[in-house]
Formats: sequence, C-alpha cells, structure tokens
Amino acid sequence: MHSGTGWRRATVVAAVATLGACTGVPGLTSPNAAALSHGPARSGAGAPAPVVDCQVSRCVALTFDDGPTQYTAAVLDTLERQHTVATFFLIGPHALQYRKDVLRQQRDGDAIGDHTVTHPHLTRFTPARIDYELKTAAEQIASVTGHRPTLFRPPFGAWNAKVRAAAGAEGLSVVTWNVSPQDWKYHNPALIEQRVLARVRPGAIVVLHDRYATTPPAVPHIIHALKARGYVLVTVPEMFATTGGLQPGMVYHHGPWPRPR
Repeated sequence: MHSGTGWRRATVVAAVATLGACTGVPGLTSPNAAALSHGPARSGAGAPAPVVDCQVSRCVALTFDDGPTQYTAAVLDTLERQHTVATFFLIGPHALQYRKDVLRQQRDGDAIGDHTVTHPHLTRFTPARIDYELKTAAEQIASVTGHRPTLFRPPFGAWNAKVRAAAGAEGLSVVTWNVSPQDWKYHNPALIEQRVLARVRPGAIVVLHDRYATTPPAVPHIIHALKARGYVLVTVPEMFATTGGLQPGMVYHHGPWPRPR
C-alpha cells in the first residue's frame, strides 16, 4: 500500500469544503463522481464527494502523456505525497506492460485516457487506421482497469474531422492542452517548472510527459507553486463537471474560467 493512497481524494474534498465556506458557494455533489475520476466516489459515511466548481475555483489540470514508463512511479509518488490528482493518457501496450502503475493511478483517483497504440500522427491516416489506434488502445487499457476510457489525447495534439469522428464513435472526448513546457525538448527540471508557471492561468490544461527522466523532478515544485498561488489541481473530467461534462467527439483545449465575483 502506498502511503498517499486513499488520502488524495479526501484532501481535495476538504479543500473544496473550505473554499465553499470562504466564498459562500456550497460544495456541489455528484452521484457520478466515480465515473468522472475512475477513482473513489465517496468520502466518509457514504456521502458523495463534493465536486470542485471550476467556474468558481482557480482550477488547473496536470496531464501526462506517453506512459506508463519506468518514470511513472516517481510521478505517482509525488502526487500521493502532495495529495494531488492528475490525468494520464496511456499508450495501450505500455498499459499492459506497467499494469501496477495503471492500477495505482486508478486507485488514487487519477483520470485515465487513451493515447493510441503506436503514437502516430493520426491526421495522415485512413479512418480505418485511426479507428484501430483508438479502439485497440481503449481495449488494452480496459483489460487492466475494467473501464473503457472516455478521454482521448491525439499524439502531437494533431486532430481533424476524421479523428473527431473516430473518437466520437468510440465514446471518447478529444482533450488537447493550452500550456506546454515542451518537456520533450527541454530536458531540464528547473526550466520545465519555469515554463509551466509562466504560462498557467485558471482553467489551464498542462501537458507533461512521464516518459522522460527530467520531468518527474519538476513535478513536486510545479504542484507546490500552483497551490501557493491558490490553484486547485483537478482531473480533466473534474474540471468540466459543473459545465455539462465532456462530450464524445468534442475537442477541449482548456477548462472554464472562474466567473467574476
């Protein structure tokens, strides 16, 4: 049992309750909390876990692509220590290879999405090949978690009408990003941290990669700095929970901005 397991969701719940008390906005509840996060749905005495309202809170979603790899466990260690959730977009064969890490993500309340089988540039392919990449990866992930993913991140952020149609047919929402430190290019933890913090705003979806050794060391500093600035870290489904949720075949680049008070 990992030390942070079981506590991360409870910490988010407590943070939401505190925020509601301070702002006069009551904590929202959702009977679909488990479906949103693929994690624990309840916290204490069978009560539904409050849902963060990202139209009120300053929300940020950290997302990680291309895993799991040998570096994923280090990211999960950090998330557990800091009682924080994230969203992981998995390559299908990697999910089969690193089953324990996938199950750990699921148990911790992280969201899990589809990132294809071979990480190709999908816009160059036929509809049949696109469908193969999405459907096969979804099946591989589901063979580990017991749940077909409802999120999809296209490799390289490349999508077009064919990709959207294939995603919609598989029940997948297309999630890109609006903050990238280009950790695939800059293999320097301090620079990765700096580039995230310089670009982040409420509603940001941040793309990182748990395939490079230099990304995990940046993660604890990013989380600490975001929390110090008053951000609430949520999964991608949680970010949209109070604005109608995510719809299959639709493309999402960022979450809602907080309403003026």
